[in-house]
Amino acid sequence: MSNLNAETHPIGDSLIPALKHLACVTPHWLKNLTPDDVKGGPGPWMKHLVEDALVYPGAGLDGSPVRQCNGVIHSFIFLDYGTPKEDVHCELKRQRKTGVGFAHHRLLDLVEFDPAPLVAQAAPEFIREGLNHHQSSPSYGIWAVFESTGPGPRERFSFLFMSTEAIQALSSLFPAKAPKALVIQEHGFGGNCWRSFSDEVYKMASHWNGTPELLILGPNHQLHPWRLMGESLGTDVATESMHRNERLVIRLDKRTQRTWLRELQQHA
Repeated sequence: MSNLNAETHPIGDSLIPALKHLACVTPHWLKNLTPDDVKGGPGPWMKHLVEDALVYPGAGLDGSPVRQCNGVIHSFIFLDYGTPKEDVHCELKRQRKTGVGFAHHRLLDLVEFDPAPLVAQAAPEFIREGLNHHQSSPSYGIWAVFESTGPGPRERFSFLFMSTEAIQALSSLFPAKAPKALVIQEHGFGGNCWRSFSDEVYKMASHWNGTPELLILGPNHQLHPWRLMGESLGTDVATESMHRNERLVIRLDKRTQRTWLRELQQHA
């Protein structure tokens, strides 16, 4: 995927400054999608949607990762079974002129879908039965595609929201390969079945062939080995989040991923 000049990038001013040199053009599959393609649902496109994706377990309506990484990431996957469907629809359809990464983009189209088949392949240890009073019922999925409206290239991004148990969905969508970017904001039992996302993600990573390239970490994360291995790109305030706190931005390069794999092999 070719790099995109940050000076001509339609949302370059929204990116975390340290990530601007990683900005790249919209992949062809996404650029060529039609509204009818979107209406057909995400199923035929899942191979592309999980490739180079940013994943946010327990996301709620926190759009800050879209602002922070739009242009570096073109596929955003938000997982949270505690957000009412009507709220997600309202958030995706409202007009934005400033602020989050959705600003200066128009909605190409969106569609509802059944997410159950997409989370059915989770490893058993990441399936946790039981109800949480925060859970929205029944589960649902919404897939939306946005296109830039400003000067310069018509860039796009995909936004997939799945109201499913976050860790189960992450395990099912990424059984062997890590997502390109991962946001960890701990909530206790504030949205899903696990008290700590960090612990389960770290266990899940033992099945992956590497680590995420980018980490956005809230102050209460427990992914310290990755944080210590990676390069700190600074902090960014998640102004769109209910937490409104600083999050660390960490980059894990290929050398770091090789170190991680060696450690896994030593402890196997």
